[in-house]
Amino acid sequence: MHTFTHSLGKLVLGLMFFSSASGPLFAQIKPTIANTISLNAYADNWCVIFINGKMVAIDSIDFLPHNQVSVKILPEYPMTIAVLAKDNAEPATGLEYGTQIGDAGFILKLGDGTVTNAKWKAKSFFTGPLNSNVGSPAVLRTPLPARWYGSDFDDSTWGVATEYTAARVGPDGDYVASDFTGASFIWTSDLNLDNTVIFRTTVQAPAGYVKRWNTTPDLDVSQLPVELLPVVTTSGPGGQLANLSCRAQVGTGDGVIIPGFVLSGSAARTVLVRAVGPGLAAFGVAGVLADPTITVFRGDTVVASNDNWQTQTNPQAVATAAVTTGAFALAAGSRDSALVLTLEPGAYTFRVAGVGNATGVALVEVYVLP
Repeated sequence: MHTFTHSLGKLVLGLMFFSSASGPLFAQIKPTIANTISLNAYADNWCVIFINGKMVAIDSIDFLPHNQVSVKILPEYPMTIAVLAKDNAEPATGLEYGTQIGDAGFILKLGDGTVTNAKWKAKSFFTGPLNSNVGSPAVLRTPLPARWYGSDFDDSTWGVATEYTAARVGPDGDYVASDFTGASFIWTSDLNLDNTVIFRTTVQAPAGYVKRWNTTPDLDVSQLPVELLPVVTTSGPGGQLANLSCRAQVGTGDGVIIPGFVLSGSAARTVLVRAVGPGLAAFGVAGVLADPTITVFRGDTVVASNDNWQTQTNPQAVATAAVTTGAFALAAGSRDSALVLTLEPGAYTFRVAGVGNATGVALVEVYVLP
């Protein structure tokens, strides 16, 4: 018995180690293609997919034609899957093709049997046009939370996805239904108005699964979003308003636009407010207000006003704020109006009218600067 135990000990050592100039090392077992599984995804209109904080797939076509994304992935369980999906919607109005309300949808299936269903978490970050108001479209946007794609992100307060049939979503392009057997199209509860949605789920290893490799990569691609994309943080678990906009027909007298907003909290905030008329022509909007003016009030007190965004003390601040907030740029010399203001908490209104009682379509925007 003593001899057998001694021999077994040498056998185990022989299996686990091999000699090298620097000493004993574990034998390296590298993954092969046979260890990978398939990932198929389809979005109306676009998506990017992260697994365990690493980007593994992105739709290479942001609009049309719709295309199915099919790649191989190397599973590392547990797998946290995070998807950012976007419908085709104009940022300022939530509309597509100028006057239409679109619909969306996302579906995914992995080779290990993972499918999209109503158990996934889902949250919208861009909704519009609010109340389906096509005539005077307004949108609600909140910034994406920092590291929403990470395995350690807390989505415990999010709601769950809603399932939709393929007939409701209407997939086209190169969508292959047989690649998604058992999966459901998902979105939030509002397939028409929610335009930017994040989905998340965590997948455990299938029963009997055995990982057959022991190597890990030396390169690090987990920081890619931080290296390439801006990260916006929020002030609390519910996020904060980033942008509110409204497109409407500006009349005269009681027909001018007078929207309002409230700044909460205890500290002053810097905002960008704009009245865009001529700038809408580049987006195919007809009958724009040729020369809008904007006046900001707190109660009955005028805080500031502007006619033509470059005719003010610091027009560069307006241009810089547009870049910072992601607003589209105003053309040099245009008659669009804009202001950058630092405001104390409270309720404000801003009046948009046409010079010389002119009428037309204008876009009214307020952005909260980070």
